[in-house]
Amino acid sequence: MVSLAPAPPNPVGLGLKTCIALVGVALIVRLVLAFGTDVYFDTAYYWQWSQRLDWGYYDHPPLVAWLIALLGIHATALLCGAGTIAAVWGLARDVYQSRRAAWSAAALWSVVPGGMVAGVWATPDSPLLLFWTLALWALWRERWVWAGVASGLALLAKFPAVLLGVAFLLTAMKLRRLPRGAWGTGALAALCLIPVLLWNARHDWVGIAFQLRHGLDGKGGWGTLGEFIAGQLAFGGLVILPLAFVYAFKGPREQFLLRMAALVPLLFFGYAASRARGEVNWTTMAYVSVCVGVAGMRRPWQIAAAASGLAVVLAVTLHLFFPVLTFKRDTALWRTHGWDVLRQLSTPEKLFPGMKPDSVVAVFAGNYQLASQIAHYARVPVGTAGPVRFSQYDVWGEPPIPPGKDVLWVEEDGPFAPAALTDRFEIMDEHVELVGTFQGRRLHFFRVWWVRNARP
Repeated sequence: MVSLAPAPPNPVGLGLKTCIALVGVALIVRLVLAFGTDVYFDTAYYWQWSQRLDWGYYDHPPLVAWLIALLGIHATALLCGAGTIAAVWGLARDVYQSRRAAWSAAALWSVVPGGMVAGVWATPDSPLLLFWTLALWALWRERWVWAGVASGLALLAKFPAVLLGVAFLLTAMKLRRLPRGAWGTGALAALCLIPVLLWNARHDWVGIAFQLRHGLDGKGGWGTLGEFIAGQLAFGGLVILPLAFVYAFKGPREQFLLRMAALVPLLFFGYAASRARGEVNWTTMAYVSVCVGVAGMRRPWQIAAAASGLAVVLAVTLHLFFPVLTFKRDTALWRTHGWDVLRQLSTPEKLFPGMKPDSVVAVFAGNYQLASQIAHYARVPVGTAGPVRFSQYDVWGEPPIPPGKDVLWVEEDGPFAPAALTDRFEIMDEHVELVGTFQGRRLHFFRVWWVRNARP
């Protein structure tokens, strides 16, 4: 697809020892974060998917659920993260014909905060980044079959993988060249996506419709766009983000495909952020090719990019384990600690005197995140109730509740149990409280209600 014109000879990189040290530190940090924090609530949600494997789910395609079912939560994130670093190394080596540049790119990517997150907590971004990078590498080398397989797997991870196809078509238009093999690449990628589309068709297109509404339909404006830019400075890097646009518009002509693979996601999700409040992780795949591009820049820029990324990663990691600063709402700590207290819901008879074992058949919560954490830690059937966001739990339907049986209602700073739930039972007892803490800080305050004797 691209002309592999001679790259700058032996681009000056960070130095082999420095690169190996950065990659090593990044891998250690990932292990510490993965095994030293509680399961992230979105990861718990995808773990729930892995208990009921299918070709599609409400929010995303199924690949993350398949991988969690095969490898487990930690191995999915860590292996995908390590594989992405290795793939960035291989891509940069072929782009520059230089191992020094390859190590520089791998080191830069290893400390990008967004890539770090995807390599610690299993989400659809974890396999997306791996197969996006492999597909980009295969397209660069014009390995059309491998590009098709990798692109298809990227689409099975997350729908925005289609943006790599847009970058490829823009490159073809720029070069006025579309090789025959590229048609096979597109066909293979589409073939992988067909079962997901069929699943959506059987479920009123809930997954695709949600993504379109979530990304483009909302109250946006300068405020949400400003939030998006601030998020990119943190999630991509204070230096990497401006260098991304320098590379996209001023980078080497022979790297046009990589430049578009960075620019297209940034512009698309930047536009989406002007329409609705976005998520900071949406653009993470853009920084893959940015790191390759920065590996060919002058050494001071590489040092600045690596140092800024590492500073963010280390600062957040230290705060998660040794919190010194106090915030009114510490979102980072709230998301990563204190959830394991929900294990007590596996034996509710110990919480409520007089409760008979096995009388509780399900636990309900007011949102899918809390329901998923309960399912993961307590290993009990769960459901959602009340005016909550539609989720995969609505696609599955609630657990069966035989007459005479009980359920629990769990809330955290949320509404009282909805009438749609309580009206189906005869009694709702007083609640007990569960407090999730970390190093003496109260992070979670759960109220657990015993809802008794289901009506026929």
